[in-house]
Amino acid sequence: MKSRLKTLTELQLLVNGLEADLGISDMSEIERKVLLSLSDVYGQAGVATTAAVLSHPMLSTFSRPSLFRALKALEAAGKVTKMTEKRGYYAPSA
Repeated sequence: MKSRLKTLTELQLLVNGLEADLGISDMSEIERKVLLSLSDVYGQAGVATTAAVLSHPMLSTFSRPSLFRALKALEAAGKVTKMTEKRGYYAPSA
């Protein structure tokens, strides 16, 4: 029977491989988590509002200003796009 640490190690290696395949392994941790959270919210609602992304459980340990900086960096890198001219509506680009 595998130990829980062995299982966690295998999962982390799998995640690292997926991140490399998606081209997001060079991003900061917060940028990756914001992108994943935004993608999750978008998948559930068809649109990712800033409020919904900021309240995602994966982002609970980050400060609000840090989350906005990460969102702005993702937009500049072309990983997310604004859906409308109104503020706060995004979609994943990848």
